[in-house]
Amino acid sequence: MKFTLALLVFCLFAFFISWGIVMLMHGSPWLLIASVGVFLGTFIKYGCLSH
Repeated sequence: MKFTLALLVFCLFAFFISWGIVMLMHGSPWLLIASVGVFLGTFIKYGCLSH
């Protein structure tokens, strides 16, 4: 179950980062900045914890 949830969250991050790249090409960088910021914050919070 955890693997499925992690896969879903990763797919959501990929969707919003790619949508942010498309929006960046139209002149609006805010979605890309926000989605990368949330991705990095989540990675730092959960990905770098000692087991």
